[in-house]
Amino acid sequence: MKIDKELDDEFAILTLKGEFDTFYVPSLQQEVDDLLERGITHIILNMRLVKFVNSTALGAIIKAHKLCKAEDGDLVISKPSSFVRDVVGQVGLDQLLPIFDDDDAATKHMIKALNSKEFAGKAPVNQESVMVTFPDDTRNQQIGGRRTLVGTMLNVDGSRVQFLQSGKTLDLSADQIKQLFFAGSSVNLKFQVKMFKKGYFEVTANIKEATDADDGQVRVTAEFEAIGDSDRDALNQFAEDMSFLKKQLPGGKK
Repeated sequence: MKIDKELDDEFAILTLKGEFDTFYVPSLQQEVDDLLERGITHIILNMRLVKFVNSTALGAIIKAHKLCKAEDGDLVISKPSSFVRDVVGQVGLDQLLPIFDDDDAATKHMIKALNSKEFAGKAPVNQESVMVTFPDDTRNQQIGGRRTLVGTMLNVDGSRVQFLQSGKTLDLSADQIKQLFFAGSSVNLKFQVKMFKKGYFEVTANIKEATDADDGQVRVTAEFEAIGDSDRDALNQFAEDMSFLKKQLPGGKK
């Protein structure tokens, strides 16, 4: 089996080709894990070219679906082949996750889900993904090699960023996460503020503190060590803009 990947800013389409059996389950698992690590939690599986799928592969799809849901995302099937549609119907998988006739319908579903999440307040206007890498071998060994962790931004300005970090993807406890983000340690951060700038901010930061938050997550506060003057000015402007906008919204403090 071959897997082609098409990435959008907030979702991905994985096109599966060939026979999806036990041997290829790790390939799908790796693709899904990589996407979740990058903060992409909405995934479309295009299965129009899948000639065969066995029970183990169906189990892998269910597992991937649950992983996406655990990260407040979703996984759906698009344009299943006749064989896939028959098998999915027989085992009742279509009762667990949505199935669409084509990628356009699946994409509209994803966009609607992402928009509804944002407007429902689950994703505040200043909430973005924060990608974290560690510059030292010790912490990279603790997470199984040089990998990118993905946190959820709470707030940011020109001097620091605060984000939530969960250990679900790596099966780490809150205490283990706090050990990775110990006070005084350095981290490399990459993040977007989409409503202000199309590109990414890439900075070196120093951890000020890591404290317990809800649902086993950890609230991390990182102060910037190395950041360009233009980026610092842009983030300060963004913070000022958000403060103003929040005061204008219903329920905002004047």
